[in-house]
Amino acid sequence: MCPKRQTTPHQQMTRHQRGFTLVEVIVIITVLGLLGALVVNLMGTQLLRSSNPATIASNAGDAETAMEAVVANFTNKVNSNITTALDALKAEYASNSTVSIVDTPSWNGVRALIVTTTVGNTSYTTVLTQARTNAADNATNY
Repeated sequence: MCPKRQTTPHQQMTRHQRGFTLVEVIVIITVLGLLGALVVNLMGTQLLRSSNPATIASNAGDAETAMEAVVANFTNKVNSNITTALDALKAEYASNSTVSIVDTPSWNGVRALIVTTTVGNTSYTTVLTQARTNAADNATNY
C-alpha cells in the first residue's frame, strides 16, 4: 500500500487559487447579463425621453429669428417716431405667445423694454431703449 501523501496548507491554498470554478464563472456571466439587460433597458427609456438634438437646434433658430424680427420692428419704429417707439412695440407684441416684453421703470430718464423670445426650452433676451434722442441723430438701419 502506498502511503497517503500529506499536503501542506500552502499547497492546498495554491490549488484553490489557480482560477475560478465553473459554477463561479456561470454565476458571474448570469449577473453581468442581467445588469447589461437592465442598463440597456434604462438607456432606451432615457433616449426616448430625451430631447431630440434637431428639435433643440430648430427651437434655437426659431427663437433667434423671432428676436431679430422684434429688433428690426423696433428699429423701424424708432426711425419713424422716437417718442412712441417703446409703447408701440409693447402694444404690438402684447398678445404674442413667443415674445414676452417687460417694461422697466425709468432710470435717470431712460426707459427700457426687456424682450424675451422663447421657443421650446430656448430663450433669447435683449434690452431695448430709444436709440436716438432727437430727429437730428442719424437713423439706425437694420
